[in-house]
Parts: sequence; C-alpha cells; structure tokens
Amino acid sequence: MRAWLRAGAAAAFATLLVLPGLGTAAADGSRGGGGDGDRGARCAPGAPLGPDGDAFYEPPSPLPAGRHGDLIWARRVDAPGHAHACRILYLSTLHDGTPVAVSGLVAWPDGTAPRGGRDVVAWAHGTVGGPRQCAPSAAPDPARNLVDYFTYQSPYQIDVGVPALTDFLDTGDVVVATDYQGLGTPGVHQYVVAATETHNVLDSVTAARRLRSARASNHTAVLGWSQGGGAAVFVGQDTSGYSPDLDLVGVAALAPAADLGPQFEGLVPPGPRNDSSESHNAALRVNVYRGFLAAYPELRATEVLQPAGLQALEGDGTACIEHFADVIQNNVGDAHQLDTLFQPLRDVPQSWHRRFHENTPGFVAPVTPVLVMQGTADTVINPHSTQQYVDRACAFGRPVEYTTYEGATHNTIPFEAQQQYLSWIADRFAGAAAPSTC
Repeated sequence: MRAWLRAGAAAAFATLLVLPGLGTAAADGSRGGGGDGDRGARCAPGAPLGPDGDAFYEPPSPLPAGRHGDLIWARRVDAPGHAHACRILYLSTLHDGTPVAVSGLVAWPDGTAPRGGRDVVAWAHGTVGGPRQCAPSAAPDPARNLVDYFTYQSPYQIDVGVPALTDFLDTGDVVVATDYQGLGTPGVHQYVVAATETHNVLDSVTAARRLRSARASNHTAVLGWSQGGGAAVFVGQDTSGYSPDLDLVGVAALAPAADLGPQFEGLVPPGPRNDSSESHNAALRVNVYRGFLAAYPELRATEVLQPAGLQALEGDGTACIEHFADVIQNNVGDAHQLDTLFQPLRDVPQSWHRRFHENTPGFVAPVTPVLVMQGTADTVINPHSTQQYVDRACAFGRPVEYTTYEGATHNTIPFEAQQQYLSWIADRFAGAAAPSTC
C-alpha cells in the first residue's frame, strides 16, 4: 500500500472506504497488473487500460502531453443493470492553468445511442474533505445511486454515488462525475477554488466524450450539490472560454456553496443550527483555508488560524470531513472553545477577502438557465446565503428558478428535490423554455 494511504485515518477507513487495491479488484473483474490479460477490466475499445490497485490514482510522471480533458486511462467497475461504468483518469488544469491529473467516474446505458449522441449530465459532488482517500470514485462500487452517509444503510465514510443515477441512465444520458483535483490524485485539494473546480467538471465531460462506446454528445447539463453546487453555478457563468466545444444547456444546484465572500465578511444573517453544526462548520472553514492556501501562495495560515487551528489544518489533510468534524467537536467543540481555532474575521487581511470575493458567484451574468434548490432546515449551507446568491444572479435578468423545500436538510435535499431536477434537466435537453422565479 502506498505511503499516502498509510495515514492513521486511512487505516481506520480501510474496511469501509477503500481505494483500489484494498478490495475493488473483484468489482473491477480484473486480475491485477493492468496488462493485456486484464480483458475483464478494459473500459471500452480504444480506451487505455489503467493499472489496478492504488496505482490507478498515481498519474504518469511527467504527465502525458495533450489537451485538458484528454483521457489518460480508464478501468471498468460494476454498473447498474443495462449500463456500463468506468473509473477514469484525465488531464485537467488548476485555476492558474497548471496541468494536473484528475480522477472520476463515467457511466452510460446499453443500447443504440441517438444519431447525435447521448446527452451528458455532469455530477459535481458535495464536500467529502481534503485527503486523497476521500475521492468518491475510489469507493467500492461507486457507480450507484447516491448513498447518504447519515443513514444506517451506508457502508461508507462519505457520501458515495450520484443522485438519480439510474434515472438518468434509464433516460439515455451519459453521467460523468469528477472527484476534483487532489481527491484521489496527488496535490492538495483546492477546495471551493472556483476555476479549479469548474475546469475539473468541464474536463470530465470532455474525457467522457473520449470513450467511443459512451457516444456522448456535447449537450451538457451540470448537477451539483453543496461544494459542487457552487461549482455548478460558476460553470453556468462561462464555459465558452475554457470548453468552447461543449453546449451547456443548464446548471442545477442543490444547496450551493455560493456566498463565500459575504459569509467571511459576516454579512449573512444566522441560519438554522443544531448541536453539531458549529463544529461541522468549523471543519468546513478549515477546509476552505487549506484549499486557498494551496491555490494562492501569497496567503499565510497564521493570518486566519490560531495555534490550535494550525493543528487542525494538519488534520484536514488526514481525515474525511465527518471524521474531521467529529475530532473538532471532541477536541474543542465540547469545551465551547471553537474560537481558539480561528483568528477573528475582523482581523483577517484583505488579501484573503479579495480571494473570497473572486470565488463568489453571482457577480457575473449566467450564460445558461439556472435552477437552485434549498432546504429550509439546512444547517450546513445557510438558506440566507443561498438567497443572497439568487438575488445577485436574478439582477441580470436571465432565467433563474429558485425553489425552497420546507424542512429539508442539507443531506435530504438531493432526494427531496429529485423529481424537480430530473424534469428540469430533461426539459433543458429537449430545448424547452426555462422558467424563472426572479
């Protein structure tokens, strides 16, 4: 097992959240090694076969030459009935244009594709944490309908799967799901750094189109949740400059992380709370700082974190988000000492606030229809924050539909809003006029 999996947290996850090589070989139908004899593991004709085990997530060094979105390799995983699925490794870029390898998952239905190819739904997942082992595609059997971590039925340490995956496949769509840079593959995950995440999402679609068997067209819709909801609405502000060959028909965001600047300036009224939300939100805040420190070299950790917070920053690279939040709760939350982690927001330098602002969507007009869905009992994404984003986006006069779900929480919104986003995305692919509540 590679050194990056030897962290204590990874050992604790070994029986539940497993990277390839710790139990996925049988699911892949492979005999290991990634050689020509691995016919059962081949993803699709013409697709380079990726190695088995942990090595799948270790990209070649140096990275192969090519354009962002080019496929590096792929490997079959179990799929729902009448469908195919593969883990993929593909080229993408960071916010500053630095090439990186990103992992993900793609699934497509059996049968003959339409003449112009299949529509593509790009899934942008919610927060799973900072370490490499938290990549959703690395879980056993990742091509499945979303499994909520907060259920007795979940065998995972994170949310795994794609909401309504089988519904999209039954409709005839290709579904692709990025892990984002730094999850699965090397490098510190640039959490909520908008350009990095949007590049990773858009390039996942291009990579899916490289699989000839998937017959993916350029017609694309993005569905995102939480962290991925923020990425989705950023994608909806501009794709032509980065991926001009894609035809983006709409973006749908579930409880999007879309109000970073006002939140860190203390300009958002308090939202719903529960007994664990303060520690959970502290974990998210550390995750934001870690991602920005990785992306922007002018920023300093001591400008936003006290000594206890610097210790937590190290832990954010070890434990997936719910484990990390539990540790914060145990170490400082139970003692009502969460304030010992952070420098007061009033003392945070403007260099940080400038970066928060530029990673806040809604200050640029959407170029495609937008759907936003928010639970009123969400203790993770403050409903007031979502309303502020919607107000900004509506000011441009473009179609933005906003629906609130009474009593829905952060973890239930992907299920409670399912019929709405399924119908909305289908309508966008069909070319129907987009509704607006602005």
